[in-house]
Amino acid sequence: MPSLLTAGTLALALTACGGGAPEEEAVEVEAAEEPGEGGGVLDMLAELASSTQEVTNYTLDLDLSMPDPELGTVDMTMTYEVMDDPEAAQVTMVMPFVGEMLLELAALGGEDPGLTAEELGTTVLIVPAEGESLVSNHNGLQEVDTPWARGVQDTAELGPQEMFDIASLPDLVGAFAEIDQIEAAGTEEVGGVETTLVEGTMTTEEIDALDAEQKLAVLELIGDVSGSVDVSIWVGRDGFPMRLDFSDEEADVSMVFSELGETSFEIPGEDEITDL
Repeated sequence: MPSLLTAGTLALALTACGGGAPEEEAVEVEAAEEPGEGGGVLDMLAELASSTQEVTNYTLDLDLSMPDPELGTVDMTMTYEVMDDPEAAQVTMVMPFVGEMLLELAALGGEDPGLTAEELGTTVLIVPAEGESLVSNHNGLQEVDTPWARGVQDTAELGPQEMFDIASLPDLVGAFAEIDQIEAAGTEEVGGVETTLVEGTMTTEEIDALDAEQKLAVLELIGDVSGSVDVSIWVGRDGFPMRLDFSDEEADVSMVFSELGETSFEIPGEDEITDL
């Protein structure tokens, strides 16, 4: 069960994830023209790829709802807290469907874990730049006496490069710049940042016409596209995409950035960790 809640579910949940960061210089982006004036919007999107400069400190909330051939519709949320001093990532995954499976298994064995499906389906990892990952024991599934465990099976290969692939942002927004029907739809505040909302629809024909890197970035994020993809991007004045939403007939993905340059969390002391 612990491995189901760590590497196994991580592999299932993070099919959209990789790592690293692009090295492009930041580019100031002028405010978009009024909604409906496509020229300003296309100029904004064309520069988004270069504005997603190397980001080493951020919080990302990722919400996914997608079909699974065995489980039906799968809903999950993940929060990535990535800091640069010290360099580490904390990932919180909430997957109620996993908790429901664990409750069913426990019931078959005549046991009551005393936890809800959401509590059982929540996994917290701390992934340092060097060394092994730590797994939180907040729900008691690690069977140790400390708050954290190290050496849990199949987590040794996990590093910040296995988290959300921030380097895919230029390819993603570059793909959206190819959308024929796209327009500004007003302004909103996201994560304390004033943004311009840009909306459009990408067809399967447009996705097929993308270059290899852009197409891969889109398909890794939302899987096989059914029909067309509705795209919404909230762009800050510095050109960074603070929020990106995608949906087709089967899947919905929402990515919201916050705490840029301000994300931090505590690394557990050795007295809080059990080596397995």
